Amino acid sequence: MGKYLINIEGVEASLREVQRDFGKINVDLNMRRESLRDEIILNMLDGYEYVNMLLKKDVNILEQSGLVHYLELNHIVLCGTGTRQRKNYLQHIQATTDRFYQQEDFSIKDLRIWAEKHKTDSPWKQAAGAYILQISWPQLFSEGNHRTGALLMSHILVRLGKPPFVLSVENAKGYFDPSSLAKGTNKNLLGMYYKLPKIKKKFAKFLQKQAREELLLRL
Repeated sequence: MGKYLINIEGVEASLREVQRDFGKINVDLNMRRESLRDEIILNMLDGYEYVNMLLKKDVNILEQSGLVHYLELNHIVLCGTGTRQRKNYLQHIQATTDRFYQQEDFSIKDLRIWAEKHKTDSPWKQAAGAYILQISWPQLFSEGNHRTGALLMSHILVRLGKPPFVLSVENAKGYFDPSSLAKGTNKNLLGMYYKLPKIKKKFAKFLQKQAREELLLRL
């Protein structure tokens, strides 16, 4: 399989279009969302650039050696990449790191176990499953789970030769509504064996249906 990258120009165009139309999009959502401020878009673009760097190096962020990069994606979407910004968020970054590796109810160890069990699933199911596990309760990160999750899905999909997930005017409701549903679903026995599998199955179909080939570049 050849290596692929994300079309960053296409990503920015899509996010800017969502930003312009977000008032209309928000009205139609089951749960209102934070608007796409310039800061959020710029951090997301840095995140997609970081994913491209990982793709070029063939790094899998769900393997032990790649976990530091998975964690970095969350730092990027919340804190940016500037040295001054990072200094202002040192306490938050340490707390996020501790939670990522050590949270008792759900940590990266649990997500890695799931990913290993499902590595032969279709790219859409792998991406959907990892995302839904990350954002359901308790979430992997204290903040920025949806944005980090979009980058996680893109990383998984593009490594497997499929277009990345990028928020658009057309897919916004199909992304936000099940994400809100998953966020409110607990990883207890009922959630893990009944509720979450249903959400994952529908979300995998959504990912495949909304895939945009123009956002995938071949090296």
